[in-house]
Parts: sequence; structure tokens; C-alpha cells
Amino acid sequence: MKHSETEARNLAIATAMYRDMLMKFDSRHVDRFIAEDYIQHSTAASGGREGLRAFLDDRRAGFPDVDIRIKARYADGDVTIFHIHTVRHPGDPGMNIVDIFRHGADGKVCEHWEVVQEIPERLPHDNGIF
Repeated sequence: MKHSETEARNLAIATAMYRDMLMKFDSRHVDRFIAEDYIQHSTAASGGREGLRAFLDDRRAGFPDVDIRIKARYADGDVTIFHIHTVRHPGDPGMNIVDIFRHGADGKVCEHWEVVQEIPERLPHDNGIF
């Protein structure tokens, strides 16, 4: 799929955000990637940049062995979507996560939604989650 310049830029920014901030729970990068008027729709984090910083710091302390992998990523207009496998600790089947980000004119993330599904030990089929 061919992306527009804006879509390619947003996808690059969101990928860097995952690599530098979200995969490491590194709150030092919040201002680099997140707009000042950031709107959070997650059930796990409070609003704004400060809420995201607190979430990242809490997760870094609680899950030092986390393994976060990008399974797929998409861009459409000002929206990027990431399909993620997050394993919180060794032996954890993990979580199946879809993150949806809306980007502002400058490319920073200004809004976030997510869908989170715990991965069960056994599936009723042999297709896998990813």
C-alpha cells in the first residue's frame, strides 16, 4: 500500500514512539512524541501528558521484563494503528493490543484509543492470535 507523505511521516513518528518510549516505558520521551493537548481514552492511564508519564513510570516499575512486539502497523490519513503483542513477564501468554493514534498537523500524537485482549492459555482453534 502506498502512503501519502503525511501517512508515511505519521507512521515513522509512531514507530519511533513505540521503539523509544512505549516498548521501554520511558517517560522521558513524552514531550517529543505527545501533543500538549493530548486526549487519552485508555482505561489504564489518566489524561494528558502527565497521566501518560505516570502510566509509563508505573509500568516500568511493575514490569521490568516486559517484551513488546509490533505485529502490524497501518496508516490512514491522520490515524496510525498498531497491532501489538505484549508479554509482561516470562511465561505470560501476553496481551493482544490494538493501539489507535490520531496525529496532529505536526505529527505528534494528540489522541489515543486502545483495545486490549488477554491471550488465553488455550485457543479453540489452531490459527493463533497473530
